Amino acid sequence: MTKKYEISEFADACWQDVLSKIQGAAVYIDHPAIECLHWLKGDRSYLSLIAAGAHSVHEMAMFNFQYVKVHGTDKAVIITTSIDSAFYHRTLNIIIQKNTFDTCTIICAIHHSILPYTSGLEGDDNSYEMLKKNILSCMNDTEILKKPFVEIIFRPIFIAPITKNVFVAPPIDKLLPPVDGNISDDYVTNVKYFVSLLHSLFTHFNVKEDIYFMGKFSEYVAEELINLPAAIDRRNRLIGSSGVTLILVDRTLDLCTATKNNTECILSRVLSTLPHLPCHKNDVAVNMTPLCPDLAESPLSMTVPGCIATDNNEVFNILISKKQKDVLLTLNKWLFEMASTEILSLKAKLSLRISAHSLEKLLHKVRDSLNITDLAKNSKKLQIIMAVIQALKSEKTAALELLISLEKLILQNLAISRESTTTLSQISSIIKTRSTKGLDMENLFVLLIHIYSLSGTEIHFTENQENQLRSSLKNAIFEDIKKCNEIVTTHEVSVYQQTLLLLGVSDKEAAERSAEIITNHVMDVLHAVAEQRKSLSNYGSMITKSSPQEMAESFGLVERLLNDVLHPNKPEIKDLRQKNSSLISAGISLLLKGRTTHHPTDNPWILIYILGGITPEEIKIVKEIINQKSNIPQITLAGCRLLNPSDIGDNILWSSSINI
Repeated sequence: MTKKYEISEFADACWQDVLSKIQGAAVYIDHPAIECLHWLKGDRSYLSLIAAGAHSVHEMAMFNFQYVKVHGTDKAVIITTSIDSAFYHRTLNIIIQKNTFDTCTIICAIHHSILPYTSGLEGDDNSYEMLKKNILSCMNDTEILKKPFVEIIFRPIFIAPITKNVFVAPPIDKLLPPVDGNISDDYVTNVKYFVSLLHSLFTHFNVKEDIYFMGKFSEYVAEELINLPAAIDRRNRLIGSSGVTLILVDRTLDLCTATKNNTECILSRVLSTLPHLPCHKNDVAVNMTPLCPDLAESPLSMTVPGCIATDNNEVFNILISKKQKDVLLTLNKWLFEMASTEILSLKAKLSLRISAHSLEKLLHKVRDSLNITDLAKNSKKLQIIMAVIQALKSEKTAALELLISLEKLILQNLAISRESTTTLSQISSIIKTRSTKGLDMENLFVLLIHIYSLSGTEIHFTENQENQLRSSLKNAIFEDIKKCNEIVTTHEVSVYQQTLLLLGVSDKEAAERSAEIITNHVMDVLHAVAEQRKSLSNYGSMITKSSPQEMAESFGLVERLLNDVLHPNKPEIKDLRQKNSSLISAGISLLLKGRTTHHPTDNPWILIYILGGITPEEIKIVKEIINQKSNIPQITLAGCRLLNPSDIGDNILWSSSINI
């Protein structure tokens, strides 16, 4: 029987050890750890901690614990995934100094070999021991009655299982390859953290990895994993044992898919229209007030938002795999299964044609017929139903539909006109009239990234067209700077708006100068985006047009790569290179002119990790490919986070500082 590599099993094993430590303790937990537990337990992270015996649970944020002293317990458990040395030097000290704990357990996701903590004392070389001494010193300074006890335990908490074969990694959600190729110190630190976590995953399953990569950043990560001393020891120990094929891919090689708006996959629609759950990067906040309208009217009430995380794979896969019509039919069926007898008579009438509006009407009828116990019993399904309704009825729908039509038009124009394309001229006009079309600059920045990624190096825009685009961008950014200065916002501002507000520009001349600098920054990034695939042979072009009569199509990199990897003829994939773990095998590979000595399907498990994040569309396509194949290895798709198009705009354009 073929062994199954269950990602949730690994995550659960880590958390079982954590939960066994928290009986009677004040638990402090950071946001990435919360998110990992949130997805593992199907949105029941807090309840899981309480059920395990936690005295109290505290979000690891300065505004939550800086002035609060915990009463009723002298025991603390701190769960951290932070790689920031400041956290260990300052934040931990604040927690200890504000309380009188005599027992402190730190569950640390960072191995002591890479934990960025130093005491400055000679002879101290183990970061855990140094940290332990510091905490003991802080505890001795408080008014505790017993001799303090401190332990630091390594547990590689980093996996948030989205489905059975898909996961994201909240602690390293910012690990997006730099488009300029500059690997800063922060990147170096986070890569060491990432490969250490991967090593822990492979250690748990007792497998040795064959590493393949696509992209310069992926090559750097592969090199770090190959040379990790602990990983070398594990691979040497497991010679002849089962293996895993690890395929690392730069997200920046395919920003077309990541910036593509998609209404066919309901999960894409939900992620693009609903706000993130507070302090989460992968889940959304669902407005639950329609389920309790009486409470919503009370000025003292507060309704906790719902979410879509669930540990029920069948339920979540509905959002990924089914078409919109089928999703609505399924949700309609759920409501009738919850409904009371008198509502069942409406089934024939209401099920003929399902829309978001008809589903909402039925939801209200079901709500009014159920007691609080039945509502609680069906809570998760109700949250998902409301998420879909709110996504389909969102005020962003018109802009979303327009962007989808623009993307389709751009694809055909680029495929037909190539060097003579007028695409940028059209976008320049849209930028000027964006307000009348219901679009904002955030939408259009993402659309530009989509265009330049789709064009790559095979389609060049004329200098005249780019100058026209620069002028439109400069004017639009200047207008947005003025708006940001004139209007006091009462709602959450976008990353782009935050960037403009941080400029602190107050006069027209400075605003014009800032707009020009930002425009130049945007254009530099777009040119870098277009260059990302210039070294690829198999996947250099993203546009396919089989004949003049056929419509052009664009297939994502993950889809094409997986189809090639699983092809029964095992074709050579020149762009997928193998990182060899010894000089001998590296020499053989060189003699073979870069061809790999093994094939990715030689192992029973293939883990495809997209550095920079994965999209719902990619999850859907991978699932479809797997279902069409037989006798293939187990496939796991993973990435730093679940992406929607705006995430790419924020991370590519505004993650680095702009010198004004």
